[in-house]
Amino acid sequence: MKPVLNERKCPMQGQICKAIPACPEGAIIYLPDENAPLGGRIIFDYEKCNECGICVTECCGSAIDLK
Repeated sequence: MKPVLNERKCPMQGQICKAIPACPEGAIIYLPDENAPLGGRIIFDYEKCNECGICVTECCGSAIDLK
């Protein structure tokens, strides 16, 4: 099962995202994007992701689910 982000629940702020540093594989990345409503995006590198689910429990906005 892969992590999926619910963008409506996510504040899209790399500096407050607890899931990014919690990921043991470094599979969650914050990308600045001036076209995004809040100036950036949280993305998953599925090639690095081992589907451990740590990001789900660490997400401060309960915005990540495994599907």
